[in-house]
Amino acid sequence: MIVEYTPEGGEPERYNARKLLSSEAAAVGRALGMKWPEVKEALGEDDPEAMRAVAWVMRKRQEPQLRFSDFDPGVDEIALKWDEREITAYVDEAFKVQGKAEERDIFLRILVRNAADPQHAEALIKEHSGDGPKEPPAESVTSGNSETSTSDSSPTSSTSDPQPSTP
Repeated sequence: MIVEYTPEGGEPERYNARKLLSSEAAAVGRALGMKWPEVKEALGEDDPEAMRAVAWVMRKRQEPQLRFSDFDPGVDEIALKWDEREITAYVDEAFKVQGKAEERDIFLRILVRNAADPQHAEALIKEHSGDGPKEPPAESVTSGNSETSTSDSSPTSSTSDPQPSTP
C-alpha cells in the first residue's frame, strides 16, 4: 500500500505503509481511534482519514513537530496505489482465473492505472500474456478516479474504480 500525497501545485510524495514501524502504526491507530487491522481495512475502503493518518505519521519523520490536526490534505490530493507485491499477486491471480478475456483486460487496465509503478505492472502482464491488456470498448469501462487504493479488503468508493481483493 502506497499512500500518495500530491499537494496542489506540488510534486507527489509517496509513503509505503508497509514500511511503518510498529510505533508509527500505533500512532496512526491512536489518531483514528482504531487498531491497526481496522486501519488497514479503512485504507482498503479508500478512507481519506486513514490515508491522511498514514501520510501524517510518515511525514513526522522529517517534521517531528507536525500535529495530526495540522495535516489536512484535500481528498483529491491523497490516494492509495498498489505496491509491487500487491501488483504481482493481482497479475498472478488474474491469469489463473478462468473467465472472459475482455473482463480480465478491463481488470488489468485498472490494475496498471492504480499501480505505484505502472511500468512494473505492464511488464508483469506482458510476461504472463505476451502482450498486455487490450483496450475494451469505451462503454464497458466504468468511469472513476484512477487514484484508488488497495488493502486486505475489497475497496470501492465514489472516487474509485471497482477493485479486487488483496490476497
